[in-house]
Amino acid sequence: MGTAGRYLSVAAAAATITVATACGAQPSPATSVARNFVAALDASDTATACGYLAPGTRSDLEKSAGKPCAAALAEEDLPAAGAVENTDAFGTMAQVRFAQDTMFLAEFKDGWKVMAAGCAPEPGHPYDCQLQGG
Repeated sequence: MGTAGRYLSVAAAAATITVATACGAQPSPATSVARNFVAALDASDTATACGYLAPGTRSDLEKSAGKPCAAALAEEDLPAAGAVENTDAFGTMAQVRFAQDTMFLAEFKDGWKVMAAGCAPEPGHPYDCQLQGG
């Protein structure tokens, strides 16, 4: 079982930068990582998808499932994301909204990583995320 039922609160910096993802525009690095994560999941390549997870997210997933990341991620029932609608960057944090999912990413020394996925707005809380780490 994943980390369902936990809430993710993302505090935005005073200035929010909206990263354009229009036709012809180069997608942001965070958007590219989120798309690659989704593509790996769509191809049932959970080992590759695990490489896109932030260390804390991967660790929490493995601990809660009692299995290696690839096996644990295969058991998560993450929604089919659909197309990217937009990306908002907050310094080293980003929110990538897909048609059916919202993901939160952070920039690490080795690049952008998925901190939370399977996130949906929840009344009274910012987001309810199926997959997230500490």
